[in-house]
Amino acid sequence: MGSALGELNRLSERLSFPDAVRDEAVCIHKNASERGLARRRSVPIVASSIYAACREKGVPASLDEVAAASGLNKSDIAKCYRLLVTELDLRIPVADPAECVARVASRAKVNSKVEADALGILGRARRAGITAGMYPPGLAASALYLASLLNGQYLTQTEVA
Repeated sequence: MGSALGELNRLSERLSFPDAVRDEAVCIHKNASERGLARRRSVPIVASSIYAACREKGVPASLDEVAAASGLNKSDIAKCYRLLVTELDLRIPVADPAECVARVASRAKVNSKVEADALGILGRARRAGITAGMYPPGLAASALYLASLLNGQYLTQTEVA
């Protein structure tokens, strides 16, 4: 368990997540260990614990980011994440695409007017009920792309993606 906690600390530092995420990930990993879920797959359980903690705390993080930082295969982390959610009965809130807008906007280097318009577009889409079940970062990128076109700041879809 000690080496797993050390790996958990290293991984959360590498990803620059808040201490609340690390603390939640420790609790999730401890529960998984107590139930025997971490046997023979300690590192994927550590990575998936961090991903689950991010989801619980509303910190935007992708499986790709966690996989890259941990050096593991994305599908292995996803399997362990699903195992944790079902076996530990975790209540994971649905991600809000508005939380992803700032990160996508900074990577695409758009101005604050475009970002504000993208948030408005997402708000209208949510009220219309068309965001359920959609990939939140994809919705954020789509809203930014549309907002950039409406504001005359022409971006390619590749730049936004």
